[in-house]
Amino acid sequence: MTSRNYLFNSIKENIRRNFYLFILITLGFLAIFPLKTIMALDRAKAIIPMENEMNPVKMEFLNCIGMENNMATIFIGVIAVLLGIIGFCYLYSGEKTDFYHSLPLKREELFVIPFFSGFFMFFVPYLLSVGITYLIGIGYHGVSAQSGVQTIVAIGMNILFFLELYVFAILAILLTGNLFTGILAFAGFMSYGWIVYGAYHYMNNMFFDTLAQFQEPGITKYLSPIISHLDALDLWVAKTGSIRGYVIYAVILIAVVLAVDVCIYKIRPSESFHKSVAFQKLQPMIKVCAVLPISVLISLFFSAGMEHEFLWLCVSVILVSIVLSCVFEFLFTMDIRKCIRPQISTGVILAVLAVVLAGYKMDILGVDEYLPEKDDVETMSVYFTSINERANYPMKYPVGADEQMERNQTKDFDAIYEMAKLGVNYYKDHDKQSVDIAPAFLRTQSTWALTEEDESVMVSVYIRYHLKNGRTVNRAYYLPESKEILALASDIYDNWDYKKTMLPTSYVSEQDIEYLYVKDIFDKRLQLNATEDVIDNIYKTYKGELESMTLEQSSKDRILGYLSVEEKIEENYNQTTDFPIYESFTKTRELLENAGQPLKELSSDDILSITCYGTRSNGEYVEEVITDKAEIEEILPSLTYEMGHYGLGSKVSYELNFNILFEDRGTQMQNNLYMMEGEAFNSLLEKLNID
Repeated sequence: MTSRNYLFNSIKENIRRNFYLFILITLGFLAIFPLKTIMALDRAKAIIPMENEMNPVKMEFLNCIGMENNMATIFIGVIAVLLGIIGFCYLYSGEKTDFYHSLPLKREELFVIPFFSGFFMFFVPYLLSVGITYLIGIGYHGVSAQSGVQTIVAIGMNILFFLELYVFAILAILLTGNLFTGILAFAGFMSYGWIVYGAYHYMNNMFFDTLAQFQEPGITKYLSPIISHLDALDLWVAKTGSIRGYVIYAVILIAVVLAVDVCIYKIRPSESFHKSVAFQKLQPMIKVCAVLPISVLISLFFSAGMEHEFLWLCVSVILVSIVLSCVFEFLFTMDIRKCIRPQISTGVILAVLAVVLAGYKMDILGVDEYLPEKDDVETMSVYFTSINERANYPMKYPVGADEQMERNQTKDFDAIYEMAKLGVNYYKDHDKQSVDIAPAFLRTQSTWALTEEDESVMVSVYIRYHLKNGRTVNRAYYLPESKEILALASDIYDNWDYKKTMLPTSYVSEQDIEYLYVKDIFDKRLQLNATEDVIDNIYKTYKGELESMTLEQSSKDRILGYLSVEEKIEENYNQTTDFPIYESFTKTRELLENAGQPLKELSSDDILSITCYGTRSNGEYVEEVITDKAEIEEILPSLTYEMGHYGLGSKVSYELNFNILFEDRGTQMQNNLYMMEGEAFNSLLEKLNID
């Protein structure tokens, strides 16, 4: 009992000594919560709410007391670190350490005194300010049904955030012997996970050409308690998922680090003050673990974009690791002579770096040659930037590579597997590090290019393996367009599992259509004034023709116009999506004509002139204005209303651009078009002297 009373009195005495800090923290919380709330709610009272909108006062109250209060998050983070340092900084003084260790208390009890003192100085002012804020909300009629839940969740998350940083700040003090290295240690705890991941991620990007990553791995959310807490805040505010995983992570992390704190405090030598690291045996381990990822990351940024990238990476990683090793040795010993002496730990660092660089360079794990056995694959998915990204989709649907491959999984994956084989073999036969083979935009941009070797169009293909063991593996290939590629792509295109997610009509039902428009080659958008049954029939017919179209047809057919579908998204918001009308869609065109809105085609009588322009191989810009009717009539059958997105196997040429000038009801108008390959196109190239 005496020991408990002494412990309790020691906590009270510790709080009394730091009462100035308690007052400052209280004032800070009062400014961040009650004062801010009064100002915000007073302004919100003057705002007139829109129809179906939450009351501005209630909304502002939630922003002040809930997790949206960013000032509270920052302040709590700062005082958590500050209280952790102030509570245990006596360990940096030999006299104070000897005094505390001479008290008739166990080491565990000595740890409890500053720990609970610091927590009390945060918890009481925080809870007091939140309580006052809630009363202010009641007074302003800002409390809603959500307020109670939001407040409880915010209190819980903020306490967890405080404890996460608090226990790490204490750990940093316990492991070091002076304030400077203590601050460095805390910064290291907060950032080390991201430094290691950054080195791993950028090494993969530099050396592996076929890796495809569409989103950060789930583990990245838990690499730093600060980032983890901010992610949880975003998730809760956006209401896009559960924060249960973050709460469990925070509780486990606090329990583990707190247990480590207590264990280290029990064995920490009293004479550790003024030393850089409290435990000398940890110095080589800290040095190796810190220098390896930091030197790799710095060297990757330094060598990026250089002509001899790998050579510069090797040179810079050696120099940076040696310099960092000397810096760490100086921090440990504070002796310049000792820091420049060869150390075993420095040799270990250089050896590990040599093995890592050699392993990545030779791809000893066979990352770029990865091709699982067919029997190990459950389903496969594929995404062609030159097919999928030509389509227009309603904005409310996520239709990127990641989302579409998640939806177009198929068990009939023979053609996709053969495509993957072609990719693996192509990278085996070519220089892996050639910029022509694996451009920087491989995993981030959808584009097409010409290789300097064979001047063939390159095709970007993403492939996803869904393995029977539960793993999901993504790969990206950049392959020259060939007959074999086109044949496999045609087979994949005819696979309904792929086609139904790729076609934009899969995302719009006839029941969703508010209005239907026709956009012709003259860029005129005209509404279809017809009954609902007629509009439904036109859309169903169009959908049927689009679904039955082959890849070869889509690449050879001209686009004569667009069917613009307008659908209602929200109460006061409509959205329009344009679907291409191909030349072979005779049934759709006939129905449009019967409905009084025929798809008007180009005629030489309508055209005043056609301006054709392009660039020669030497970079010279050339332009030709065509006004002769005979020449215009020769060109018109090859013009297509293309949006400018390259399509796999496309017969559209992008070497020349065409601007048509026409007259509409007495006004001169113009539109930009492209031309299909053929005799007329070749004669124009010859006329303009373009190779």
